[in-house]
Amino acid sequence: MNQRVSDPLALPRLAVGYYASQHFGDAPPEISDSVLAEIRFGGSPQFSSRGLHINVELDALGAPAPVEVWHAQGPVRCDSDGSVRFAEDAHHVFAVVEADERMHGGILGATEFAYAQVRRFQRNSPYPHVLRMWNYLDEANEGDGDMERYRQFCVGRTRGLGDGLSESYPAASAVGRQRTTHVLQVYWLAGRIAGVAVENPRQVSAYRYPHIYGPVSPSFSRATLAPDDTLMISGTASIVGHASHHIGDVTAQLDETLRNLETLIEQAGRQRPGIGHCLSDDTHLKVYVRDAAQLAVIEKHLRSRLPGIQATYLAADICRRELLLEIECAQRG
Repeated sequence: MNQRVSDPLALPRLAVGYYASQHFGDAPPEISDSVLAEIRFGGSPQFSSRGLHINVELDALGAPAPVEVWHAQGPVRCDSDGSVRFAEDAHHVFAVVEADERMHGGILGATEFAYAQVRRFQRNSPYPHVLRMWNYLDEANEGDGDMERYRQFCVGRTRGLGDGLSESYPAASAVGRQRTTHVLQVYWLAGRIAGVAVENPRQVSAYRYPHIYGPVSPSFSRATLAPDDTLMISGTASIVGHASHHIGDVTAQLDETLRNLETLIEQAGRQRPGIGHCLSDDTHLKVYVRDAAQLAVIEKHLRSRLPGIQATYLAADICRRELLLEIECAQRG
């Protein structure tokens, strides 16, 4: 059961920042000793920080991708446990497992292995509550029917997890690289106190999708409301009910995606009145774009809708072939 927190201001605050490429090399003073996890995209050089380092091989579109830094709330300890590398700060743990498909017979086997490692690690962890997960695999839409790689990934995730997240599903993203690495990356944030899953009334919950989308449903919630009122929103696309909308129209898909994001924020606000009711200017969007040729249109339209918003654009395949973009973010309460 989720633990109710009466005073989120008394809790350690989750803090994520985005740092531009001119800071590469030596870390800025404000982060050098306070990094829980540092995530880079497109092979950017790493900071000289003590936290967990993860390199996600998605190509940045437009400007170079900033480094995503999850700040620690105290001294950081880094270690490994079997195939899992992790960093902890006494309040949260950030962990990653990377599985080479060639060692596990393909994407299904690699995913089953990776999620069995997640399950094992979390069973023994003092941070039992998974708040947010990210998954990156090669060529997510390759293969026909239920043999599509994304659908096989979903099967492997279910097999590996078992009842490992029976408490509730966390927010999550799962997208495809547009290059071959043979490596599945799964990383996650967990804490000592449970978050609250948030669903979108405009959408069927992903874990209840009908079988037309694959032999097993995806295992994630639309968002997680962390104990400190940070709202972590899963990868979100132009889906209403369970169907993809606005096929072939990238600006209409962007508009529908933004409606879904704002609906999730409104839903979270009903549970915690301190949450805002729309995307705020200090929210940083991570925008996954299927076709790099559509970047200029997407960027211009997003600016017209949200003039003050900050965004990172990454080349990626989305969970369904007809979806042209997907957006995730974390919004502070």
